[in-house]
Amino acid sequence: MKSKLEFEIQAQSGLARCGQLRCGHRQAATPLLVQTGAVTAILTSSELAAAGTHAVKQSALDYWLRAAGQPDQLGVTDLHDYLRWPGIIVGTPGATQAYRWAKPRGRKPTGVSFHDPATRQQKLYTPQLAQQWQQLLGCDLQVGFARWENYYAPVDELQAAARQTTAWLETVEWPANTLAPVVGGGLKRVRRASAAAAQAVQPGGYALLGIDPAVKLAEQRRILGELTALLPEAGVRYLPTCGALEQVLVAIAQGMDIIDSDCAATTALHGGAYVGTKRLHLTKEHLAGDSRVLVPGCQCPTCQAGYSRAYLHQLLQEQSPVGVRLLIVHNLFVLNRLVDQLRQAIRADRLAEFMADLAIDC
Repeated sequence: MKSKLEFEIQAQSGLARCGQLRCGHRQAATPLLVQTGAVTAILTSSELAAAGTHAVKQSALDYWLRAAGQPDQLGVTDLHDYLRWPGIIVGTPGATQAYRWAKPRGRKPTGVSFHDPATRQQKLYTPQLAQQWQQLLGCDLQVGFARWENYYAPVDELQAAARQTTAWLETVEWPANTLAPVVGGGLKRVRRASAAAAQAVQPGGYALLGIDPAVKLAEQRRILGELTALLPEAGVRYLPTCGALEQVLVAIAQGMDIIDSDCAATTALHGGAYVGTKRLHLTKEHLAGDSRVLVPGCQCPTCQAGYSRAYLHQLLQEQSPVGVRLLIVHNLFVLNRLVDQLRQAIRADRLAEFMADLAIDC
């Protein structure tokens, strides 16, 4: 199933922009935050929606392995029905994970060869399979296949990965809802060549891969600014695997339209709750007698239900999964609310003032 992609830019402030993304009959405002990882594994679709989520990410590799490469063994005809998710689903090839499982000789001109950790069987995962399975699963947005290398990999390995990714661009079709990969790690000239090759296939947008969340915030800001200048204004810009809350906001300020982040869950798993852009650490002993909700006046389901800091502290001390779930719901609500406020600031051309109020250098 191929979904038609339409993207309209409605306002800009500095490099940041906001607009409307339409994938078939589904739509969402941009900048759009995509939930992935632990969030989608812990919360139900209804809980995600109640926290303000509009998009989730799913890996084609996971489903391909689960079905042993046989579509009729999958038991899924459309992920929206399977997950009971009414919003946008962003598909990903899962190539990064496949490359992490592969040995150096597993990097093939046809794809990536690795042993399935669950069965120990040898697998060959190709760009064609990645696209086929994203379509099969009914993903609203799809991402093209790329050879993964660590951001800090040696120059020759980053160059080889970019050349291979460029070669694969010509081996598959490019439906309007597929985003072309741009790679290159920390090398400006390699990223520039990769961006030019991606534009040549005239995709619906671009997935900026290989910018590791561990990269310092100032360097991420610089690289994203450089990439924004290289890409056409009309295309959707997607940044996967963004790390902390501050990185999400900086990515939006640098012109990204769609951003992955698992920071709501990661913060919760470490016992943290968002208070604006700050963190309240619920594992601290002095909160054991605090009867206040996480953030007085917060409209999230956790705070509205009246769960106190003391109770959440107790749940975390007991290692109860309920405590983590309640924190994720709160963090996700706060994060989505921040992105909503950032959209409003872009529309009012007040991005710099908004980021300054948050004490974040955009």
